[in-house]
Amino acid sequence: MLRKAMEDSGETLYRIAKDGGVPYTTVHAFWHGQRDLTTETADLLLDYFGLEVAAKNRPAKRKPARRRSS
Repeated sequence: MLRKAMEDSGETLYRIAKDGGVPYTTVHAFWHGQRDLTTETADLLLDYFGLEVAAKNRPAKRKPARRRSS
């Protein structure tokens, strides 16, 4: 989602970094797959693009059935 927003924006990596408040080296390394983003950095970039992440509601995991001993 974030990578697509970066691409769709038409902005340079430098402009995204500068306006998003993130070091250019971080944005560059993320774009080229050399590193992942920290939660804080991802939040800054999501805010810059006007995006937010919503948690998925997953069904609770069922506990495995207990085996009866013979």
